[in-house]
Amino acid sequence: MPRGRGRAGSMNIAGFWILAQFVLLLVADVKSSADSQLCEPRGPQGPPGPRGPPGPPGYAGPMGMPGPRGRPGLPALVEKCPPVPQSAFSVKLSGPFPGPSQPIVFQEVLYNQQDHFNPATGVFTCSVPGVYHFGFDIELFQSAVKVGLMRNGTQIRDKRAEAGDSHEQASGSSILELEKGDRVWLESKLDREESEKGTTHTVFYGFLLNGN
Repeated sequence: MPRGRGRAGSMNIAGFWILAQFVLLLVADVKSSADSQLCEPRGPQGPPGPRGPPGPPGYAGPMGMPGPRGRPGLPALVEKCPPVPQSAFSVKLSGPFPGPSQPIVFQEVLYNQQDHFNPATGVFTCSVPGVYHFGFDIELFQSAVKVGLMRNGTQIRDKRAEAGDSHEQASGSSILELEKGDRVWLESKLDREESEKGTTHTVFYGFLLNGN
């Protein structure tokens, strides 16, 4: 082999070997630098950053299955209201009144559902204590009347009316508070001769406003 070519080949091999050694040193240096960075102590954790804005609401999930049916509740207590007390009557008379100082006995009973009015005597007897309204309406023609509304023999109010050849009306009413057993009636106050003249139509009535 020529001497020049052998020397060039030796130089090439030596250059390649030097280059390989340089690369190995460089890789070792990089690895050593990375290892040294990993082994360095870490500093304290910094404070958290501000909270970001809330994201958009998600889609609603599917409806769940219905739960089991609950146990039935206890039955309610039903309180029955006591019946409202009632007491009322309405009676009518077409004709002359009886003699004075007597209860007027009426011929026709228009209403007496509770039987608190006695048609035979013309007297109402209180069975339900409370406040009552009593009244009378009288139609006259060629006659005169004088009546008194009585309670237990005491006159509460009276009414006198007289009519000639025309029809006249006379009426009166009163509100009374009665106890059980109190008696109320309509009583004639005229002589029989006066009351028998002409024609007279009378309606007497009473009803409970408020029971005690």
